[in-house]
Amino acid sequence: MTPHATTSLSQPSAGVTLIELLIVIAILGILLALGMVNYARWRASSAVMQGAQEFAQAVRTTRSGAKRANACWQIAPVSFTASNTEYHVREYSGPTCPATAVTLLRTRTFSMPPGTLLVRVSAAGTVSTTPSTINFVPPYGSTDGAADTFRVQWASDPSISRTVRVTGVFGKVILR
Repeated sequence: MTPHATTSLSQPSAGVTLIELLIVIAILGILLALGMVNYARWRASSAVMQGAQEFAQAVRTTRSGAKRANACWQIAPVSFTASNTEYHVREYSGPTCPATAVTLLRTRTFSMPPGTLLVRVSAAGTVSTTPSTINFVPPYGSTDGAADTFRVQWASDPSISRTVRVTGVFGKVILR
């Protein structure tokens, strides 16, 4: 008895052809390319939101520190350029914020998340290079009452940004 071959030309063979494999790889490549653009924008937006929340929290902490220590505390960007990535908090020993470092107890410098910038914004909505320091004085942690606006933005795409506005005598922080 010899076995007979039972294959017929009408039955498809099992497996994947090279053309089918190339088509699947091309489709995956297109989907990954589209996904990477959205992922990069999402990552930038998340970093900007994190930076804005950290700066807003630092403003609140500076105000409560001034109340708790019964002394003047200041918060301000380290530089007033369009490429600033840091801000500092200064703690003084007395109730006034002098221009001299005689009563300066401590200066802490904080960095923004990688890829983000912290800039001061003028009333017209443009980057302001005018120095601005927010002073919180005891006993209520109040400011001079002038509103100040800062923008946290992505370094390579300024359209991805969040605004941090410090308003009123008590330094209410509004995050947009």
